[in-house]
Amino acid sequence: MPRKVSPSDVNNTACMFNLTPPCTRSRLTQTQLFIYPVKSLPPVEVSSVELTNEGLRFDRCFVLVNPPTDGSRLAKFLTIKRVFKLCLFKTAIDDSWTKLTITHIHANPLSSITVPLTPSPLSLLTNATYEVSIFGTTAVGIDLGEETSAFFSKHLNQDVRLLTIGGTGRRDIPGAAYVPTQREALSLAIRDGLQPQRIRFADAAPLSITSTASENDVRARLPNEYQDEDVIRRLRPNIHVDVNGELPPYDEDNWSSLLVKTRLDEAQEVTIKCIFRTVRCLSLNADPETGEMIHRDRQLYGLLAKDRRVNDKFPRK
Repeated sequence: MPRKVSPSDVNNTACMFNLTPPCTRSRLTQTQLFIYPVKSLPPVEVSSVELTNEGLRFDRCFVLVNPPTDGSRLAKFLTIKRVFKLCLFKTAIDDSWTKLTITHIHANPLSSITVPLTPSPLSLLTNATYEVSIFGTTAVGIDLGEETSAFFSKHLNQDVRLLTIGGTGRRDIPGAAYVPTQREALSLAIRDGLQPQRIRFADAAPLSITSTASENDVRARLPNEYQDEDVIRRLRPNIHVDVNGELPPYDEDNWSSLLVKTRLDEAQEVTIKCIFRTVRCLSLNADPETGEMIHRDRQLYGLLAKDRRVNDKFPRK
């Protein structure tokens, strides 16, 4: 079980953002929260969520892999950056937060599978385990069996296994490529203490944040007839913040930290440090309706790359 971080429940959240530069404070409101239970699959939108040291509870706690064929334990993870068909699965969490149901949206007849969100350790004792390396850091994944493998292998036309995170339930952040030299910044500040920051099967960060101003700018880049589409599904944030027209697009590039409070108990708060800009990736070009590369004039990767080049470490992205 991941260790809780206050607040344990973020619901109808009001956030104070420390913005630099300039050094100002703005009281803004979270508008949407997303959990991605399976890495690279579509999210579950939720109204409340538990914040843990590894990010949002249940976020990227499962991963799809191709099992090794060379006798090693190192499995190759599947990513929507290369396998656009991953966006054709719908994920849903039941009201008791104990079961995850995954449905293929184009299957005829309807095809779905349900797995426990927190598999019993006893039930996994004899299951195969693999190592999963993501951007240079490794986690242990536990195989969830033949039924889940058959489901995904059928719809993806390749040998696929569904793994849940094992071992310590976390992995190190691949900081070398992304973060500043002050590695101690990789932490959640809780009251007067710091909690070491780790992640599960996410690429490089426990949380990803976007704003309504940025959303509107992205949508305006699309052809007129597509400007009402849900671009948030392609941006894939965890927290989407309503800036109420007070801040310009991509102002979140310069946020230094988020002070998050819940209305359930405003005495509880957590400071989340914003330490790097997410590198743009080809998942932006996945068509969520067809599972293929989206038409060129709707490819957000290229539309944004025309003038959105803000990461010095990755100047071409």
